[in-house]
Amino acid sequence: MIPQAFIDELLNRVDVVDVIEGFIKLKRSGSNLSSNCPFHDEKTPSFTVSQQKQFYHCFGCGAHGTAISFLMEYQGLGFIEAVTELANRAGLTVPDNAREKATEHRTNIEPSYGVMNRAAAHYKQKLKGSTRAVSYLKGRGITGSIAAKFVIGFSTSDWQGLREVFTDYDESGLLGQVGLIKDNDGRRYDRFRDRLMFPIRDHRGRVIAFGGRIIGEGEPKYLNSPETDLFHKGKEVYGLWESRSGIRNSKRVLVVEGYMDVVGLHQHGIDYAVATLGTATTEFQVSRLLKYAAEIIFCFDGDKAGKKAAFRALENTLGQVSDAQKVSFMFLPDGEDPDSFVRRYSKQEFEKKIVEALPMSEFLLSELSDQAGGVQTIEGKSKLAHLASAHLPAIKKAPVMRTLLRNRLVDMTGLEQGDFGEKNFENGKSVRETYSRRIATPPNRSNRTPSVINHIVEILIIYPSLATERDVNYLHSYRANLGKYVTEREVDFLHYVLTHCRNEVDRTVVLGKMRDADFKDDIDKREKLASLRYLVTATSLDNAKEEYTNAWAQLERWNRNAIADKVLKSKDLSTLSLEDREILQGLSKNRSQKSD
Repeated sequence: MIPQAFIDELLNRVDVVDVIEGFIKLKRSGSNLSSNCPFHDEKTPSFTVSQQKQFYHCFGCGAHGTAISFLMEYQGLGFIEAVTELANRAGLTVPDNAREKATEHRTNIEPSYGVMNRAAAHYKQKLKGSTRAVSYLKGRGITGSIAAKFVIGFSTSDWQGLREVFTDYDESGLLGQVGLIKDNDGRRYDRFRDRLMFPIRDHRGRVIAFGGRIIGEGEPKYLNSPETDLFHKGKEVYGLWESRSGIRNSKRVLVVEGYMDVVGLHQHGIDYAVATLGTATTEFQVSRLLKYAAEIIFCFDGDKAGKKAAFRALENTLGQVSDAQKVSFMFLPDGEDPDSFVRRYSKQEFEKKIVEALPMSEFLLSELSDQAGGVQTIEGKSKLAHLASAHLPAIKKAPVMRTLLRNRLVDMTGLEQGDFGEKNFENGKSVRETYSRRIATPPNRSNRTPSVINHIVEILIIYPSLATERDVNYLHSYRANLGKYVTEREVDFLHYVLTHCRNEVDRTVVLGKMRDADFKDDIDKREKLASLRYLVTATSLDNAKEEYTNAWAQLERWNRNAIADKVLKSKDLSTLSLEDREILQGLSKNRSQKSD
């Protein structure tokens, strides 16, 4: 772990303006500098960089942070990588333990990238020697330059074709770890045989997996690499590396379903096309694509299966899109896929279909209306309201869109605005009623995150010196009355952290002492989130003290409410425990007076 003192020194040494100007052009605007935001598409600048405060902020998409977080977001670097790059600029040396951790990670993972690159080069070479594979690509209209752009290759029918390039084929465990070979009862053989090979590259252009397409008849038509340390299917998008400039220039990204669709579209000048990897589009993929462009067009077949796949993509998009972004759905005629359509009708006709694509809101309402059996009857309108109410809450980042959708649904169903909302059909309560009930009574502890406990722990991980003996005593006195709000284990976790933080100022020492088996995973998770939280917001010690005091004040309020509930239920103070009576008598004392 990199010491906080080093991070503070590093941020003092580097200028966030210099860092950001290395990637985008900034213009002076008063005491700050501004530009169009690099994280979302916009026409007028809303991205501001403060040289005085050493942070950036976008008033459009909310991006915010320091020089470290900018490198992490803009270049896709890991935390240690970003710190190391900045340290090199500033002439600082990253502490040995952090360097060792980064070096160990690179040592473990770099050989995997090397193996995948060698395999890609091998397949590319084999393509040149396969008349059948080359003829197939030419028949699909693919030129040599596009094949080279995507590093398309060919795996021969040889069961151990990779033996030509890997002399340790029989002994290497790495070949199996990256998914290139299979081991069946001690017999090793290539996973990919007699297939066109499409390397899947990550955001840095490194080969992390392969997709193999059979030539002619056979099953499966497409075969992907398995999940590995390098490759997680739900997080990657085929062609994103190759489409970077096309997406940037067109300010949109087209999502199709197949490798050949992507390659074929690029061949015809639609160089902003990418593809999911044989699975339904995930929320992570949508979120990632929206960082590259403010407009996404999903392209599917127009048949029943295509509509079903499109609706799954829509469901995973609702929670990711903002009011400043646009998502639409286009459907091709029966029997056509993107590659065949653009070859038959031209780029212009294909892009005309893009312009005519259904906006996400229209597709949602159309599909829900069909599922409801139409809205000509009371039953149909009722079912539409029911279905829509399950989807509207998912639209969290686009409040204007959610409101306009609700207005349209009011028109379609005849419900009044005050009656229509996201319903909880399990108990018949509206969102307004449910929200009011949640305010009046504590949330069910089985389905909520103990944010106050987490907040206190994260502050202590960064600033362990804030913990005192009094905090341990307060927690002990509150314990019996927090059962409606947090679990016993959560209280134990906080107690554990408090006892290890007392009288300590070096958080590296504290974290080293807290690697207990019972709470190791909790500590690891809170440490990661705390580092990001306090680096991004550049929270000072004074601010942390204020947050820490406020968090404890919340625990005190819960404690007070629990005691008050006991009094209201019993109407007799004599039924309270001696400890609760003492606490009740001392409720008027202001805890904020506790010493820092």
